[in-house]
Amino acid sequence: MATQTEAPVQPGAENKLYILQQGIVEDAPGGVPAHLSFGILSTVPDPVNPGDVTFTLKAPTGFAFTGWLSWAYHDVNTLQAKGNLKTTQGKLADSGRKLTFTHNPYLSTNQEALGYAAQVTAVDGATPGRYTDGELRVGAANPIRLKGRVLDPDED
Repeated sequence: MATQTEAPVQPGAENKLYILQQGIVEDAPGGVPAHLSFGILSTVPDPVNPGDVTFTLKAPTGFAFTGWLSWAYHDVNTLQAKGNLKTTQGKLADSGRKLTFTHNPYLSTNQEALGYAAQVTAVDGATPGRYTDGELRVGAANPIRLKGRVLDPDED
């Protein structure tokens, strides 16, 4: 007899997720690529299994995605990784300003979280400053703003 390890797929269940940017990404033009980090937590104690949904990221002004991203499950109390880091290549558009990928943000309880990192770089000629016009959409969930700070080239 087979046992089920994941809750049944619940279309639209991504609305039960809390999505946040972790820190503000910083980079200088010509610098080493940085990671724009974001996390996903459950707002309910029951499993949340929305199935494969599209993640759409728009980089803050002055930044472009390289296409590489990674994610891992973490314990919400200790922030320790609970599983192996997974990496993939997303689809780029708009000269790297837009990154899309498909993933199932399945969470078995509200005691675990998904941590994501998307690699970004400050584009050549970007004006130093703080920008808050990026955006992250996870399926039908409410979008969040993504923030970044372009550093002077000598700050990196």
